[in-house]
Amino acid sequence: MEAALLVLAGGSSRRMGRSKAWLQAGQTILLRWVTDRLAPGFEEVLVAFADPEQLEQPVPYRVVFDRKHGAGPMAGIEAGLAAARHDPVFVIACDMPYVTPDLAAMAVAAARTCDAAVPRIDGRPEPVCAAYRRTALPVIAAALDAGQRRAADVLAGLDVTWLEDVAPDAVRSINTPEDYLRFQTQVGPSDN
Repeated sequence: MEAALLVLAGGSSRRMGRSKAWLQAGQTILLRWVTDRLAPGFEEVLVAFADPEQLEQPVPYRVVFDRKHGAGPMAGIEAGLAAARHDPVFVIACDMPYVTPDLAAMAVAAARTCDAAVPRIDGRPEPVCAAYRRTALPVIAAALDAGQRRAADVLAGLDVTWLEDVAPDAVRSINTPEDYLRFQTQVGPSDN
């Protein structure tokens, strides 16, 4: 697709107790597992971290860092949109391993005529599994500058196409050690 893939890897991982990006996932790490699954469908791949200290090891992708520290996922989305060479940008959190290339393609196609295409599950938006165009960047930057970090507040200022027919399991996150254990049983053993 003539689009960019942006993987958000800068979360604080409070419920997990450690950075999810570096969790073992089969023969690799979760960040690579999620990225490598989706990357073949995109012209460009970026990974956003909140700050350089989170980069525990080199990754073979272009890395960007948040402009606004402590501003949550919208800061990573802002960093990726500002750096991307392609438009739209499909955003995925590194702890969402069940998102399929088909879902990414559907979001990118829907975003071509609006600021963002965002799945909505049971009335709740999934802004970290969505496609954004650069037209969303000024609104996101202004919201962050005004101290607004909540995605719902930012999305209210955008022209959004809501993707209503997305299966809840497709956007499920790995948030807890129990979620991680379930995922590990599906992926298989690691070399470690």
